Amino acid sequence: MWTFPIQASLDYFEFFAGVGNITTQARACGYKALRFDILDNNKPHDRKSNFMDLNSSSGFALAVTCLLRARVRDFSAHFAIKCSSLCTTNQGTSKRSPASSTGFTDYPSVSTSNKLLERVCCLIYLTTALGGAWTVEQPDGSVLEFYPTWRTLMMNIFAIGGQLAVSKVKWYMQHYSGPTPKRHYGFANTPAILKLNRGRLLRNQQKVNSQHTKIKTADVYYDKKGVKRWKGNTNLRKSEIYPMPFARCLVDLLPEMKSTCVGTPLLPAEVPEAVKSFSSWPEVPRDEWQFVDFGETFQYLRGNRNLKIPSHWRGIIPDRLG
Repeated sequence: MWTFPIQASLDYFEFFAGVGNITTQARACGYKALRFDILDNNKPHDRKSNFMDLNSSSGFALAVTCLLRARVRDFSAHFAIKCSSLCTTNQGTSKRSPASSTGFTDYPSVSTSNKLLERVCCLIYLTTALGGAWTVEQPDGSVLEFYPTWRTLMMNIFAIGGQLAVSKVKWYMQHYSGPTPKRHYGFANTPAILKLNRGRLLRNQQKVNSQHTKIKTADVYYDKKGVKRWKGNTNLRKSEIYPMPFARCLVDLLPEMKSTCVGTPLLPAEVPEAVKSFSSWPEVPRDEWQFVDFGETFQYLRGNRNLKIPSHWRGIIPDRLG
């Protein structure tokens, strides 16, 4: 904010956009929508950081900057968090469960996923603070809702917005012309998301391909010890793409979501100066942010040659964290 001017002009954000069907529908309806996905930037080999990867320093910093360009109290953000390490199919590797949602962190795929999830929690905090509506989507069976940082986020929003501040809903994507009857769940700080549920899936709706047979998204095999295992196939990848009817439904709910979202803290009668708020900021428990690596992003920003730090901040902003 010190270095570049920020203008509030954006209505919608789609993180982990993939093909970006929600962004397409939002723009078709006249909204200023922004998509964010690691696929949007083919990082050159000589670059250390990918500005479209939330796990990179530049990507996380860019995501925060983009959210600061939102129309305050009049925008929405959707997070389709990468679920490969959180879903039941990967439990044999990740060792995740509701009782141990952080998983076996010695595996890079697990620790990287934890870092990504914790950074998304930061973005949801920011979205809530700016008065925006947020939605989070996961396939049914994902252990995201049991992750410690996520649960702390939920408790903090409940403390401000009440026991009904966050709504959870489940739906079948087949109701939106999805390629499989795959079930999903979502969270939001607005009850409008409950309208995504279109009821039970009838037996005849589960047979969705031209041969009228059920599409399988995972193949079964047995490991060396004779234990039954599952491995996702190409149909699973196709099921990750939001059908256009689902994307349109989410966009159609946008006005209601923005008008009913809760959880934003009230500002005090006299807002203190930023320097005072920063100096009196409480210490954040490290066990809540085990993988987020704030220091990495701070060092990236602090080392920018074009960074303009006001004189009254120079004695407060450290050279490095820790």
